[in-house]
Amino acid sequence: MQTTNPQSTATRAIFVRLTTEKERTEFYASLDGPKWWINGKRKDSDQGWVEVFRDSWWKCIFCGRDLAASTDALVEATEEHLVPRSLLEPNGVEPSVAHNMAACCASCNVLKGECIPAKDHPCWKSRQAYVKECYRFISSQRLKQYLRYRDHVEKVLRERAGE
Repeated sequence: MQTTNPQSTATRAIFVRLTTEKERTEFYASLDGPKWWINGKRKDSDQGWVEVFRDSWWKCIFCGRDLAASTDALVEATEEHLVPRSLLEPNGVEPSVAHNMAACCASCNVLKGECIPAKDHPCWKSRQAYVKECYRFISSQRLKQYLRYRDHVEKVLRERAGE
């Protein structure tokens, strides 16, 4: 089976974090094309998370971590709003619909936060392209964190090993 490198296609998006309602309203108004995130039925019950996780095959939509592999992984996992609630709600858009929801591990959720691709990036045209671009962003954030903490972790591990 041939695997594809997510880095091999299209230009990487610059991610932004909108902090004011005005920024969110203007950004949303400028998005062109189909709005895939408004499709699907609304998650409307306390048990709706089960549907979200089942639809994601109990795996993190970004890194593929098996969220059903352990109780800890499942408890820490979240229902990810792909397009953040903070962007949709001020624009009168329901954020908790099937196409905008996915299972996500805690670390990917924290690394993505409320960051979104720039409005002119073509990834906004499809859910699949959007998820791929978020995966790239999360991977770059993960690398930054690794580089930031690498020396400290190595030192602690050496100390624990008695070296």
